[in-house]
Amino acid sequence: MYSKKKIINDVRKWSEHFLEIPNKHLGGFPACPFAKKTWQDNKVIIEVKRKNKWYKTELNAQLKQLDFHVYEILIFCDPYFNYSLEEFQDIIDAYNNWYNEKDIFFMGFHPLNPANEEEQEFLVTPNGETPLVESDLMYSMMLIQKFSQLQEASDKLHRQGYYKKWPKGYYKDVVVSRQETFKRIFGGQHDG
Repeated sequence: MYSKKKIINDVRKWSEHFLEIPNKHLGGFPACPFAKKTWQDNKVIIEVKRKNKWYKTELNAQLKQLDFHVYEILIFCDPYFNYSLEEFQDIIDAYNNWYNEKDIFFMGFHPLNPANEEEQEFLVTPNGETPLVESDLMYSMMLIQKFSQLQEASDKLHRQGYYKKWPKGYYKDVVVSRQETFKRIFGGQHDG
């Protein structure tokens, strides 16, 4: 099906062509302003679920050996996914419920729910034109980061005006809900 090398190349290409380039919908900010440097600094690790293995068993094994002093983000890809979007969201929520207090945050991408032009145009056409590279990743991705680092980066972007051009509903679902969770768990004052 997919080799680990091909998946790593796909994810890297997706980041380069959709997340790292100046985005016309976001006032010239890239969709993910920290992605390029994180890749350049070799702070991204991509792992792939093995065939015929349980998702949570494989992910838990990766989490046990994840060292946030070495890597800033783990992208766990599953080319063998057989779960619905709702089931995947339940997995994400369960991991966040367990790990947020341990300062780890989970975000997911399900291939049956790609970004669309109506709701997340900035993720589909970053420079306003149809991209040369397709974004048809046919595997799920779980993105795992240190919660405090993610929140600190988000606060910095907020101060720089990054979120002003985000679609309001998407901003509320992604940023505001994460800020509220962080504040509930860790307290303190965060921009918002």
